[in-house]
Amino acid sequence: MEWEELETQADIDKLMQLINNFHDSCIKSLTYSSGTYVDEEYSMIMNTEPVVNLLIQRQSEFMTNIELCLRGVSKFHINNDLDLTLDILGARFTKQEDGFYWYTSEDIEDETVTSFVCKEIKWRSISSQ
Repeated sequence: MEWEELETQADIDKLMQLINNFHDSCIKSLTYSSGTYVDEEYSMIMNTEPVVNLLIQRQSEFMTNIELCLRGVSKFHINNDLDLTLDILGARFTKQEDGFYWYTSEDIEDETVTSFVCKEIKWRSISSQ
């Protein structure tokens, strides 16, 4: 499937309805690229547009694997407390003036919340991984 850009809250609401608010999902894998690197003269070249790609799997026959591409990531937190469940029971996803906000709980201060904030986001459904 082709990438679908999310630009408005209506785009987000449509996706969330399509995939039941990420209910019964999990993050299977992720890749992170800071964009920062050392050049040929050993100077540190800083990039302020990091990218995270998330592969989310759902307990569903429909759109089982969803990939999210997050650009301009300013916050990214994963709950990886193995004494707690790591499944996603649902998510809150909003578009605000300064970017996109995604949380697995209404209590965004809770340390067990998986969350991200980014400037741009796109998604696609992909074949089984």
